[in-house]
Amino acid sequence: MTMRQFAGRAKRWLARRSPALAATFDRAERLATASQRRMQRRALDTAIRDARTAYDQARPADAAAVQALAARSAVVVVSAAPFENLDRLVDALKQERVTLRELVIVDATPEVPQGVAIRDRLRAWRFVLPLTRLIVHAYDRQELRFADAVEQGLAATDADHVWIAGRHFVPLAGCFEYLLKACVREQDDAVIVAVGVDPHFGVRATALDPATLQPSVSQQLSAVSDLPFDLAAAPVTRESGPLLRATNGFPDSLFGGARRLLVDERGHVFDRRFVTNLAVPDMALRLHERGVNVQIAHTAAARSLRVGSSDAAAPWAALHDWRWLVDKRAGSVADPDRIELVCPFHRGDVMIAIQVAQLVASQGRRIRLHVAESLRSWVAQFAPAFEVATVPVPIVAAEETWSQLMVSYRYVAQRPDASPWLARCHPSQSLSDTGCNLVEFMLQEVGLPRDARLPNALPTVTQTERDVADAIFARFAGPVVFVHPLGGWRLKSLPEALLADVAHRVHAAGMALVQIGGASDARSPHCDDAILENFKPAQWREILERGTALLGVDSWSAHFGAILDIPQVCFYGSTHPHHVSSKRWFAHQSSVCLDMGPIVNCSPCNSLHCLAFPGRADCTGYALDVPAIESFLAAARTGRAGRPGLARGELSHEIDP
Repeated sequence: MTMRQFAGRAKRWLARRSPALAATFDRAERLATASQRRMQRRALDTAIRDARTAYDQARPADAAAVQALAARSAVVVVSAAPFENLDRLVDALKQERVTLRELVIVDATPEVPQGVAIRDRLRAWRFVLPLTRLIVHAYDRQELRFADAVEQGLAATDADHVWIAGRHFVPLAGCFEYLLKACVREQDDAVIVAVGVDPHFGVRATALDPATLQPSVSQQLSAVSDLPFDLAAAPVTRESGPLLRATNGFPDSLFGGARRLLVDERGHVFDRRFVTNLAVPDMALRLHERGVNVQIAHTAAARSLRVGSSDAAAPWAALHDWRWLVDKRAGSVADPDRIELVCPFHRGDVMIAIQVAQLVASQGRRIRLHVAESLRSWVAQFAPAFEVATVPVPIVAAEETWSQLMVSYRYVAQRPDASPWLARCHPSQSLSDTGCNLVEFMLQEVGLPRDARLPNALPTVTQTERDVADAIFARFAGPVVFVHPLGGWRLKSLPEALLADVAHRVHAAGMALVQIGGASDARSPHCDDAILENFKPAQWREILERGTALLGVDSWSAHFGAILDIPQVCFYGSTHPHHVSSKRWFAHQSSVCLDMGPIVNCSPCNSLHCLAFPGRADCTGYALDVPAIESFLAAARTGRAGRPGLARGELSHEIDP
């Protein structure tokens, strides 16, 4: 346990035992911290001022050469509303005595439509920096990854010199002037790094600790639940000596130089398999291994707005990146290009993950799907052309999803044979905030285009499944419409009144309505019969393909209906088809998929309980478009809803809020 973790636990213990005493200690700590911060700021300013005086006396820089270099330089920064780091960066650039050519902003604000939050701020920043071109690049991935975001920013500029501020570093006064002076002094043949400063203005380590990069560290990380160390997070005494000092690698800071020095043989600065900003020390080590001149400039400093050295949003991400940082040096990863797709539970998500993995495998790429042990045989029925591994987690209820996903990601990240490319099935940001679809997210995670088409990979049916289906259908007379009214929790399930209306329309069309679901599902009185069994996919395929149509909610049945390409109607209330419907991504589109709802402005809430009307069991967003459902049922009854060549969307109808 680190001292910071111990102090945190002590504070929580004291707050429970004596809130008043805890408040007194908290006030005292804030005053002490503020005083310490002022002292460290004064000491830092003095040290930088003395260093600059000595530097200018020893090696006066040609002002014209420095400005010429600035005119060829672009700064790349990643930011999201409320843009604190960007506000401070713009203010710092205003005070510089050099004018940079471009400021490239990778806007990672999760919002729809994108660009709204930054629009008004952009006008103000352009007023402050009238001679610097501001480029805004909208980050196009659901999950913000440091390396990927900076690479997108670098691709948005053709400047031959780039300076990377990342997500949390803000230059202190005169930082860029002296970075550029150092670059000129080194005859444009060095990567220059600013001294990193923590939020309290304490100087951080300027080199990597070799002890943290030993193979034994990787073994240690395979068994812990959190990082046992925090690289360069602890303040250190400011080093004396040369004002420019070569380094074997640096943890993180504001850095840059000639683009040709920074990029690897593929034209990239970072390894995108890293999830966090540990991509920076990896890049620094790569530069050292290639013999690139990397210099720490003690005349320039950049302050981090983050206390710790890692920007990981969850412990598994930091553990994953530390292992890759160490293993990459040791060459101990047998298959570093294999994709580890983690989708442990929720059958609907696993349905999509199987299709995504099959598509990856069909392209000759290696991928391994990680699912809960109880779903391994379930996945096997699709005859996967990829490896399947298990995660020791149960199939959980909706409210336990996130915690068990964290357990799953950490388990895979710590597997001895894990590759560094860990792809997830669930984003940490809301799909509603970013406007992304779950299928798009999975495709991006495995490196495929967002509009890639899934292969409709089907489970294999044997005579056993046919015999079971024969016995079931012997109970039915005439055509059957299946309905799956339950969506995992009450708010995502069809209201009884709507289900009764659906049953009436199905009967009026001359068909029976049969409920499907699991063995624990309650049977609806509005249905003519029910098949409530924990069947595997092959059995459900044989049953559903014998029906006339499939009706249901956002659940595994909706995705399976899309895979089977059978006529279906999907009802939406607390979730939205834009975010969770998978039909439009499948290669086979011969049958209609009719999306209905939601019809309330509070949807999608993606909530387990109604936020607009607390205590209400059903979502008010569900609605039945009578003309649309009657047209669909009539077409299904005559076979037109599934005939090959039917124009996609001919019967498609979505009720918008």
